Amino acid sequence: MLILASASKARRSLLNQLSINFEVMVSNIDEENSQFRNIKDLVQRLAIAKAQFVQSEIESNYNDLSKNKKILGVLGCDSLFEFNGEIFGKPKNVFEASQRLKMISSQSGVLHTGHCLAYRRINKANKREESFEGLIKGVVSTSIDFCEISDDFIDYYVNTLEPLKCAGGFSIDGKGSTIIKGINGCYSNVLGLSLPWLWDSLDKASINTYG
Repeated sequence: MLILASASKARRSLLNQLSINFEVMVSNIDEENSQFRNIKDLVQRLAIAKAQFVQSEIESNYNDLSKNKKILGVLGCDSLFEFNGEIFGKPKNVFEASQRLKMISSQSGVLHTGHCLAYRRINKANKREESFEGLIKGVVSTSIDFCEISDDFIDYYVNTLEPLKCAGGFSIDGKGSTIIKGINGCYSNVLGLSLPWLWDSLDKASINTYG
């Protein structure tokens, strides 16, 4: 079984698409206090922090030992949008979301997602170790081209509140899909989790979580 260290509905939906056996344990990481200004370093460190926080919770506080042993890996992810050298997380309010949409109209940006899979290694006796000593990490980046966005659509879109839930202030699988002209890179990465990265990492960790 895999543990997803995220409350993201989009990430849960992606794992469900692959019929992956997983549960959710939300990490208690304060993303606002990070001092890293390099966006790739930032999303990577946040993804690692999320995975390691939940890993620690499992190792320290999980009372159901039989279920604990079935947990083979913990997946942490974090996404941020880069536009003209600025880092955009989720907009704080409708006004900020509106301003961002005006900025990206007819422009391009990059969605970066940091990934971290902490997993139990297989020892010489061909058994899973107790601790999560294995670690696979990586950042996947997808370029996004935006259509011209009218003021009327911006007013409509921000009032749906969808932009407030998404890194950058738009969602490629919701109403925001209408403002995206094209992408260059991994589609699922824009949703917050690169499925090709995950598939490859689970294989490297010898984790079979498919139902």
